[in-house]
Amino acid sequence: MRDGSTGVSADQRTPPAADAGPLLARLRQPTSHTRTRIAVVSDPHLTPTATGTWKVYHRTETRLRAAVAAINDLNVDATLSLGDLTRDGHPEEFDCVDELLADLDTPFVSVPGNHDVPKQWDDYEAPTVDEFGARYARGAFPFHVSVGGVDLIGLDTASGGGTLYDSHEGLVPSEHVAWLDETLSEVESPIVASHHNVFHPREHTGQFADEDFYQLRNADEVVETLSGGGESLVLSGHIHWPATARRGGVREIIAPATCSFPQAAMLLDVGPLGTEIRMVPLAGPNGVAEAYSLAQTGSAHGQSIVSHADRGVLADFPLVDEFEWTANTRADVAADVPGAVRWR
Repeated sequence: MRDGSTGVSADQRTPPAADAGPLLARLRQPTSHTRTRIAVVSDPHLTPTATGTWKVYHRTETRLRAAVAAINDLNVDATLSLGDLTRDGHPEEFDCVDELLADLDTPFVSVPGNHDVPKQWDDYEAPTVDEFGARYARGAFPFHVSVGGVDLIGLDTASGGGTLYDSHEGLVPSEHVAWLDETLSEVESPIVASHHNVFHPREHTGQFADEDFYQLRNADEVVETLSGGGESLVLSGHIHWPATARRGGVREIIAPATCSFPQAAMLLDVGPLGTEIRMVPLAGPNGVAEAYSLAQTGSAHGQSIVSHADRGVLADFPLVDEFEWTANTRADVAADVPGAVRWR
């Protein structure tokens, strides 16, 4: 886990959420008596050497640097990463991540992505998931940290407890599922972080290239456990496209990627009336056009992203609005003082 200090007292005015970017979702849950603001980044795929592809490798440093700068301006309580910090887990890539994160003014915590953990085809020694946890989390997975009035729960779906050494699929080990069940029974405002999606991509987006590649092997077991814990919000990455789905008491939000079109982070404001999520742009018009063009001519995955964009999804925000916010509602939320980060 990385700690940071904003140098700004918690009772100072938080910048208006609307300044961050377009509204992605308004949710009734989670709620928090202490207003809490969390920045989310996903899939930076940082590399100091590679170029091109739909992941726009030659801009990955620029995009993560832009994310750090944007987050520093938003007076957040903590920053959460949903994994794939690196292109392929090379030590040089992690060193580059560390160099950029050194400028981040908030505590930072991350779950690993499938590109962050060792694979049998690596010709270098990638950090183990335990080393990843010591560097970017609480030292081990799964983890639970409290941020203001919110409980962040981080799952390792990428290593599968060491069983996914030859696969990019996802798995939550059975002992971690049992831990999740117990932890959810003890917290009031959970936000679960997972690199892999707990719902199949077609529940989020409809048809998507290689869609069977993006789900957990034991997704049904994980969703059943989440449902048993009451209302749960799951944040995941992996497919590089903003989307949402709900089943029972489980709402999943897939974060946009930092590296590829539409190049964005997310900002969560959690208060007594619910949660507002905004998409924070990280590229200007030229950068967006370049990423779109590379996705359009790239792999099937990139082409699927362009296909969804061409259907106007990004122009039809919010993706979900679970209630009507009135002017009085906004005034009530704005009056609630943001809480200081509390790691537990």
